[in-house]
Amino acid sequence: MNTKQLVLLLLLGASVVLAQDSDTPEQSYPHCRSQKLGYSMPPRGTPPPPLKLVGHRLVNARNNKVVSLRGLNWFGFNVGMGMVDGLWAGGTAAATDFALITYQLRLLGYNAVRLPFTWKDLNMDPRSFDKDCSPVTIDWLRRRLISPHVVDKYANRPLPGNVAPVKNTKAGYCNTYLPQSSGWDRLLYATQTFISQGMYVVLDYQPMGLEQHAYDLNLFVDTWAQLWRQVSCLPNFQRDLANRVFVDVMNEPDSMNIRWEARDGRPGAQQLYLGVADALWALSPAKVLFMFEGTGQNMFGLNWGNGFITDYNIINSRGLSDPNPFFATLVRKPYADKSVITPHVYPPSITMATFLGTSLWEQCRVSFGYLQSEGYCSPERCTRFPIVIGEVGSAFETATDKQWLQDFADFVNAEGGAKAYNTIPVNGWLWWAYNENSGDTGGIVHNRWQDLHWEKINWMIARMGLRPWYLR
Repeated sequence: MNTKQLVLLLLLGASVVLAQDSDTPEQSYPHCRSQKLGYSMPPRGTPPPPLKLVGHRLVNARNNKVVSLRGLNWFGFNVGMGMVDGLWAGGTAAATDFALITYQLRLLGYNAVRLPFTWKDLNMDPRSFDKDCSPVTIDWLRRRLISPHVVDKYANRPLPGNVAPVKNTKAGYCNTYLPQSSGWDRLLYATQTFISQGMYVVLDYQPMGLEQHAYDLNLFVDTWAQLWRQVSCLPNFQRDLANRVFVDVMNEPDSMNIRWEARDGRPGAQQLYLGVADALWALSPAKVLFMFEGTGQNMFGLNWGNGFITDYNIINSRGLSDPNPFFATLVRKPYADKSVITPHVYPPSITMATFLGTSLWEQCRVSFGYLQSEGYCSPERCTRFPIVIGEVGSAFETATDKQWLQDFADFVNAEGGAKAYNTIPVNGWLWWAYNENSGDTGGIVHNRWQDLHWEKINWMIARMGLRPWYLR
């Protein structure tokens, strides 16, 4: 066996795949009886532990240890790709092959990925991403996945094996294993692949004015239920996916001019969120996690996706949309303790508004931070919710952005001066984005998708709790 064959064996097939968890029997829901899988599943790998919510914390359901999400947004299912974007890049397999990229993201320390999608994309005929790409060696991959300024210090550490290697069916090509059956199957396959590497998945419906489903409550609920039926009927749902997949019901409702309350004959975020949550909970009770975004409060200087202010004095003085009816109903639902609040928070280069230091910390406290520290208080009790920042990111090009990021990290970590405004670290964040073609933030890859953007990754290591393999 020559060196190249040995390298490919190590990358693609030499790691041990865990046996099925024999003490967790599969459960077939009634709606699964007629559903058949249209593709070959990826290897099982090492799924992350299931989650449960305990007050303001996400915890491992098996040992009650706190789990903090350190994740990325990777768009593509929402921009006409019908798959995560960038797989057309070519060059090395490390920059082109979906399964190999997923393995690298986990080694970099990310344990969650958010997948924006539209129904239009899922209904596309799948395009081919079979792409010629050059193989990489273990040594080359090891050095790629270590920050350049410490690579010599850690270069001799053994790279952890790939727990879910996927073999391409054509030598010299990447992505040949992707399902060709439908866009729906592509999203399911991507979800299973991330899960196999130990990563949680957020399914994020992101219309952004591209389709009108959100204006018809029944259509909106029924289409989400169609997707969740497919997720919950996957052969490994009970064993590997249940309570590892989050449903982010709708991205940034402001983009569709949707406020918390219904108006002009159209549903509000309250009706959309609760309608979907009711329907999905009925399909797989206690096996689904929800994420809810804010809306209708831009007059407080908030980014789209933020906006959970329930203080009536602020609501009335600023003319804000009112989420109180939503929260008053949510706290009585059986999925209240499966619900995460997920605001979007961006720096001045994107919001065109400069909130730094105390002004930023106060804004964050009032708009979402209170929900984890004090909770939403109904006449019966106060219910605290975990906070996961659904989107945050920057191109790292301006001094103001860099200062904002430091101040924001203080709030997220409950450190420094921000501790007067937030005494509890938030439960996680999802950086926007993996993609180099994110126009306002760029990605954690650059140079035609070939190289890792270590200035950003090193900041996440230093300030946001990211821990790549060589520091663990």
